[in-house]
Amino acid sequence: MRFFRWIFLFLICVAIVLLGLSFLAPVQQQVVRSVVINAPAKKVYEQMLLLQNFNNWSIWGKADSSIQYTSNRIPDGQVGTTITWNGNALLSGKGKIQLTGLLENRQITHHITLLEPQHLEADSKFDLTEQNNATSVTWTFTVPSERPWNVYNLFYSLDKEKGAEFEKGLQALKMMIEKAPIVPPNTPRIVNTNFSLTNYVSIRQQVRRADLPAFFTTHFHHLEHYTLKDSAATDVRTGLFYKKDEKALQDDVAAAIQIPAGFNPALRSPEELISIPASKAIEVRITGNNPATKDLAYKTLNDYIADRQLKTQAPVIEEYTAKDSTTRIIYLVE
Repeated sequence: MRFFRWIFLFLICVAIVLLGLSFLAPVQQQVVRSVVINAPAKKVYEQMLLLQNFNNWSIWGKADSSIQYTSNRIPDGQVGTTITWNGNALLSGKGKIQLTGLLENRQITHHITLLEPQHLEADSKFDLTEQNNATSVTWTFTVPSERPWNVYNLFYSLDKEKGAEFEKGLQALKMMIEKAPIVPPNTPRIVNTNFSLTNYVSIRQQVRRADLPAFFTTHFHHLEHYTLKDSAATDVRTGLFYKKDEKALQDDVAAAIQIPAGFNPALRSPEELISIPASKAIEVRITGNNPATKDLAYKTLNDYIADRQLKTQAPVIEEYTAKDSTTRIIYLVE
């Protein structure tokens, strides 16, 4: 009995000591590193605000060749953009990063949530200061620690253990920006994403380029009101381009509407079901109906494909949203 009493008293003493130490230990771990990039702040900012670029230069993404990224529906470069990742548990693990704040040409903030192999919340801030056409980038990475677990901070330094990785990341950022060509401001931004398995009801035909607007208008109306009986779940309409004949200015194309969950349409010729399997993808979003803007979007996508020697799969997907007059152009890649 006396033995258990001593054990009990010992545990109480340990708890008191830990509680006391928790008020002496820092309540956060922080890494601060800087680099000077030979480029104006505007160019640095435009590169850094894209989360897909963060994945390209951060040391954690570069170290894991198996890592896969998925983005939400918010266009990259806007507050709220979120990218989730899933990779090797020993290298990158599983988590998500969200763009939480922007001060144009001055500051970018992220919130990072690590889900595996352990749970961790962190805030990442980049401060940009321009002087003599060069930009100093200061990266502040902060991990809060709740009491009493912050006692661990007395024995472990994130700065000493991981500081070198932040330095390597900033050097990769510097190299990427200093070697990057100047991109026209109206160039669409490419986002790496994952396309989910999607089932469509559609009408597919060979259509002359000049007749595409009439083809889509007629068949979208037919599919929505007669085939799906006004049960379409969204206002997104889809064009599926299987082959484009630039000489004849004619396309093998389908007007398609996503089939709502649980709906089984009764098809009549020339209607057909099209199922596009899940795939890695790249995409751009454009606003309005300017043909020059769409041509530039396709050129940007094609240049990206050629530079990285990617293989694409048919069809090319165009999603049209009337509410905000946006077009989402999606290339499925292997």
